[in-house]
Amino acid sequence: MGFERVVSSVLSLGVTLSTPLAIAGIGEVISERAGVIDLGIDGIMLLGAFIGFHVSLQTGNPYLGYLAGVGVGVLMGLILAVLSVYLKLNQAITGMGLYFLGFGLSDFFYRTIYGEKEVYLPPPTPLSLPVLANIPVIGPPLFQQFDMVYFMYALVPLAWLLINRTKLGLWIRSVGENPKAADAMGVNVSMIQTVSVLVGAGLAGLAGAFLSIGITQVFYENLTYGIGFIAIGLVYFGKWSPVRTFAGALLFGLSWSVAISTQSYFNAIGRPDLVYFLLALPYLIITLALVIVSRQARGPKWLGRPYIRE
Repeated sequence: MGFERVVSSVLSLGVTLSTPLAIAGIGEVISERAGVIDLGIDGIMLLGAFIGFHVSLQTGNPYLGYLAGVGVGVLMGLILAVLSVYLKLNQAITGMGLYFLGFGLSDFFYRTIYGEKEVYLPPPTPLSLPVLANIPVIGPPLFQQFDMVYFMYALVPLAWLLINRTKLGLWIRSVGENPKAADAMGVNVSMIQTVSVLVGAGLAGLAGAFLSIGITQVFYENLTYGIGFIAIGLVYFGKWSPVRTFAGALLFGLSWSVAISTQSYFNAIGRPDLVYFLLALPYLIITLALVIVSRQARGPKWLGRPYIRE
């Protein structure tokens, strides 16, 4: 019974930690399938995390905080779309500029409004799904979770259906593969890329808001610890598939959960140095997985290239 509780606890934390990664990663899948790389995800997540935290704290409503995070993400995505899609600037440079903008603004706003004091939100209450939450071992960690975890569950199949089974998804894929042919068929390339970027950035802002509202209940400098860049890597790991990207996020979240859950054990046996290795282990696992998968991964042919209509 003790072993079952440990497994259930590790799985529960792993699913929770994988949620912001999966949401941001799936958003990036949509953007990249349209041919636009958003390297500013981490900055968008940071600014979404602060704005979501601030709005939730001021209103007492976490859902308004989530909406604020989405709004910030869409606004940041609009900046990227103007620079990359319409002005045809280098996507890598504009993306990194967006990252530094989000990083700097989030820290500036927090220090300006709250100073050096730490302010906490009340912890959210998990939502339990009847029947499913009673399944032994896996029931509670999967179906007695936070609201955004259930949103993630729904987002994965919805994103897959959008990309593979709808006309909009066909346009997104065609724009990312061959915008010239799509343009010749009457598809508004710039509009499709803009919509894709806005959706991806909005999901990144939501992921950041959940990080501060649902997981940490506090905001501090560099709250994301670079997981926005991990989300980008997961897109390549998942070969631009929402389902595979989700699987990569779950792998990272579970690895991170194991590392966190075993800290107390290594501290107890007098080996605190191993704690730092364990915390780095999830990043190492994803890096090795990317090296293995990257040899077979093939992204959209027009990925990262501005389309200039002749």
